[in-house]
Amino acid sequence: MVDEEKIKQIKREIAKRFPDFRDVEPKVVKKTIQPQRGVYKKLALEAPAGIKRVFSLKFKKTVRTVDAVKINRILVVTVDESGEIIKISQSR
Repeated sequence: MVDEEKIKQIKREIAKRFPDFRDVEPKVVKKTIQPQRGVYKKLALEAPAGIKRVFSLKFKKTVRTVDAVKINRILVVTVDESGEIIKISQSR
């Protein structure tokens, strides 16, 4: 599991890049990724033996649009076991 200090560091980075998510607490989900052996077989490559563990931090908030409609804004940050950001994706 990613420790609390790494999560705080990630939250600071997200607050710099996305100021509207500054006070949102993320939901942390652990994911296990196994190599897709079929793809490696088709490419005639040896599949890696290891299983990769990543963590997904989901920041979610509700905002009101100009025409007074409530919508959910979602920001998902994927990090590896060491706490390094792999990918950031957000809803529109």
